[in-house]
Amino acid sequence: MFIDPHVHCRDGKQAYKETIKHALSVAERAGFTAIFDMPNIDPPITRREHVVERLKIAEKANSPVFYGIHMAMTADISQIKEAVDAYKEFPQVVGFKLYAGHSVGNIGIIDIKDQQRIYATLRDCGYEGVLVVHCEKESLLKPDLWDPQRPVTHALARPPEAEIESLKDQIMLAQESGFEGTLHVTHISVPEAVEIVNNAKRKMHITCAATPHHLILDSSVMQSSNGLLYKINPPIRTQGMANKLLSYLKQGKIGWIETDHSPQTLDEKLNPPYMSGIPRLHYYPRFINWLRAKGFSEQQIKDLTFNNAAKAYGISLKPRQAVPSLELGSEYPFDPFKNIF
Repeated sequence: MFIDPHVHCRDGKQAYKETIKHALSVAERAGFTAIFDMPNIDPPITRREHVVERLKIAEKANSPVFYGIHMAMTADISQIKEAVDAYKEFPQVVGFKLYAGHSVGNIGIIDIKDQQRIYATLRDCGYEGVLVVHCEKESLLKPDLWDPQRPVTHALARPPEAEIESLKDQIMLAQESGFEGTLHVTHISVPEAVEIVNNAKRKMHITCAATPHHLILDSSVMQSSNGLLYKINPPIRTQGMANKLLSYLKQGKIGWIETDHSPQTLDEKLNPPYMSGIPRLHYYPRFINWLRAKGFSEQQIKDLTFNNAAKAYGISLKPRQAVPSLELGSEYPFDPFKNIF
């Protein structure tokens, strides 16, 4: 029924936060046909052996939900080539992920020459799949502004211009290198960035996706008593930005919805290291109802939750018929949407 191309399972040293088995179970009850895992775990998904290990875990889960994997890009040319080989070998390897700035997991590639090497190597390998990019330019982040006593300062520490300028870098690198794949801008949060993506479509294969939290929430939630629970990367923006994103989504300027489901423990959220990330898989059925209430047609919802992502990833999946459960909030230590809708 739905595809979520952006999910963080934590099997490995962080399995206490989320596992492939549990995420697939929640996804099944929420009505998903497929989820695609992200690679910034411990250890990160960079090698063929990591793929094989995770596919074994998924197979044991015996879920009707398709489990896909993104492999992380590094500045090591041999690693990039190994990832391309794994993409060709395993249908479950759906694409690659480049962190153009540090986020959770500390596998950011922040040097533009290293980023350039990734695009050039993918071109030389003939890769024509999806390259997902987390766009936040490291040099424009302002970590000194972050004050955990005032959670809303997280939005100041990771300002809109960091996303915008990183996006401009990625478009330039993709075009100059002759990259033949699809550049996908994940969890886009700034309306100006959406405009840049749509202008670039005339010259290259580029897509973008938005998350439920960037469409629904605004930075005022971080001024509440539970503000630390809403710390994510990129941060929740202003109400005006959220409204503009929703307008662009309705106009078809944003390709699809992805949750960026990334559970953390309450202790890690509320105390050092004040982790970024919130659970979202459980909320998806409620979010679909919210889209309907906002006037989205059933065809728009199908395109935003399944068709557009399937087309961009070049993956053939039959939508799984299911009755999504609206009562999944207790699956995680906290439900960031509980008192909002």
